[in-house]
Amino acid sequence: MAWNGNGGDDPTPPGNETGTGFPGVTDFADDGPYSTSSTSLGGGWFSSSCDVRYPSDIGGTGLEHPVIIWGNGTGSSPTTYSGLLNHWASHGFVVAAAETSNAGTGEDMLECLDAVEEEFGGNVDMDRVGASGHSQGGGGAIMAGQDERITTTAPMQPYQLGLGHDTSSQRNQNGPMFLMSGSSDSIAGTTLNQGPIFNRANVPVFWGILQGAGHFEPVGSAGDFRGPSTAWLRYYLMDDGDAAATFFGSDCILCQSSDWEVETKDFN
Repeated sequence: MAWNGNGGDDPTPPGNETGTGFPGVTDFADDGPYSTSSTSLGGGWFSSSCDVRYPSDIGGTGLEHPVIIWGNGTGSSPTTYSGLLNHWASHGFVVAAAETSNAGTGEDMLECLDAVEEEFGGNVDMDRVGASGHSQGGGGAIMAGQDERITTTAPMQPYQLGLGHDTSSQRNQNGPMFLMSGSSDSIAGTTLNQGPIFNRANVPVFWGILQGAGHFEPVGSAGDFRGPSTAWLRYYLMDDGDAAATFFGSDCILCQSSDWEVETKDFN
C-alpha cells in the first residue's frame, strides 16, 4: 500500500517531545545511551542470513524498540558499516543488516525484518520500521520501502541504474524519505541517481547533498551522514521532537549549514 497522504500518513511533525519513552540525546552524531550486542539470524525457512545489532538490555527496558533494516553496497558486508550499525543500536534501535553484497532488490532486507520479528517478538515495534542502505543497498532500501511495514526510508547515495532496482518502486513508497547524496560522488552521482529518485518519489522527500563527500562516506561510521540520519530515524521512529530542528522549517539546521545543499518536496 503506497503513501496516500491521508489520515495516519500525515507527514506533519508529531511534536516537540519524545513520545515513545526512549531517552533523549544532546548530539545525534554521538553514541546513544545503550550498550549493544549482536547476533546472527537466519536459517530454517529464511533464505537470508542477517547480522543484527541491538541494545544489550532489550527485554528489560519495558519499551518496544523500533527496527532499521540495512542494505550493503555492492561487494560489501555488514562489517563494512559496523560503526554506523552499532551507533544506531546504541540509540535503541534493533538494526538488521542482510548478509549480502547484492541488496538491490530489497528482498533480503525484508527477510531480515521477518527474522527480527520472529526472534525478538514483543520487544520490537513492528509499526515503527525504517529502511536504509548504501549505494546498491540504498536502492534496496527504496525497493523495501514499498512494503506496508516500512514507516520511512533513509537511503544513502542510492544507485538506481539496475543491480536489482526497479525505478517504479520510487513511485510506490509508504513513508517520508531522507535522500542523502555526496557532491563529489563519482559512482552514484546525483544527476543519474538521486535526482530522478527525488523527482519520481510519491512521498515527502528531504534531499540533502553533503558537500565534498565521495561515494564511500557511509563506510565505517558514516562520517557526516551519521548524525542527520540518526536524527531522522529518531524523529520518525521514536517521536523525538528534538530531532525536528534538523529538518523542519526554513531555518532548519541542515538548511542553514554550508556543509549541506538541501532540496525538499512536499515536506512541511
